Amino acid sequence: MNSAGIDAPLDSVSTPVEGGTLRVLGSGEAAFQAILERIRGAKKSVEIRAFLWRDDEAGNLLGAAVLAAADRGAQVTIHKDRIAAVYEYTGGNKQSFFHKRVDVVRGIQAWFLGAVYRAPGSFKQRPNPLAERILSHERITVEHMRKRFDHSKIYIVDDHYLALGSMGIGDNHRHEWLDVMIEAEGEQHVQRLRERMAGLDEFDPSRGLDFLVHSREAHRKKSCPMISHRLALIDAAQESLTIEMAYLGDNRFTAALSRAVQRGVHVKLVTADHADVLGATNRSVCDALMRTSGGPQNLTIILLPRMVHSKVVVIDHRWVDVGSANFTSLSHGVYDEINLYADCAPFAVALEDEIESHCTDGLIVDSRLRWRRMYSGLERAIVAYQSRRGG
Repeated sequence: MNSAGIDAPLDSVSTPVEGGTLRVLGSGEAAFQAILERIRGAKKSVEIRAFLWRDDEAGNLLGAAVLAAADRGAQVTIHKDRIAAVYEYTGGNKQSFFHKRVDVVRGIQAWFLGAVYRAPGSFKQRPNPLAERILSHERITVEHMRKRFDHSKIYIVDDHYLALGSMGIGDNHRHEWLDVMIEAEGEQHVQRLRERMAGLDEFDPSRGLDFLVHSREAHRKKSCPMISHRLALIDAAQESLTIEMAYLGDNRFTAALSRAVQRGVHVKLVTADHADVLGATNRSVCDALMRTSGGPQNLTIILLPRMVHSKVVVIDHRWVDVGSANFTSLSHGVYDEINLYADCAPFAVALEDEIESHCTDGLIVDSRLRWRRMYSGLERAIVAYQSRRGG
């Protein structure tokens, strides 16, 4: 985990790109504090899109910063997905910041996931006065009662600062898991993101910075324009692919990585040794890559002892695909996802350095992997069910 001080991410090297800047905020406490700093300095507006928001220390620190911004006169908008309440009831302290009423369907799902992934304990919700003040504040709009299927993690402050990546709002993300957050500074970047989210313009890879987006509202049902672009980036790799990915399992990406290995591209894949969910599926994908390629020298798979929640792809030390989208079918056609695309070598190298810093205690895979077929089958069945319900 990046152990830099609170101000380090905001003072770290910024890379100029198309009239603005890009910087790597990193993981854990450093990234969390950088986001808090921006919200605490907000003058006009704060917009947050959150998939997961736990009622723990991290969730309450962010809630307090949001409330203080509104008290100063900033207009705050929070988009919080009700779908993720199941994961809030299942993991961490099992307390949701906003979803205090556990309905029957989500209660059954939480019980089932808790049993499968051995997360015992009660998820009976405790009231939170801070959350209640946020919900009743005249300058705060919270959309949290709808099934949005919105998996993105976005923070926009004063229409000038934009942070995105993989980090959920919770103590496990802040202290235990490995995430990657980045920041783009510049009003033109925020405006471009809004255009892409609204479906007003197409993805343009000739830009130095753009956004890969899937929006259920803006895009045709059961379509996902971002998947073709993400696969094309992988297929365009000539020298190297550096990937840190939380969840695998979409066969299209497994095949794209296999093709890259076979044409001689140096592929480095970093993921968790045992993921919180889809752990057996992840191991089966890594094993398939070893099996189909024969484990050549240009394939490096590193399994980390901590949970890897990042979603980063760096192509040829130059192009970047980073954000909220995993290599799963849920991320391509079911969930709303937002990734940043950049054609910027210094920024790409900075992300590679961040990933490398995570790998100090990793295990390099040098043989076939063992994985539980029954668990993998169950995981794939759950994903298929969720895809059918949401897609």
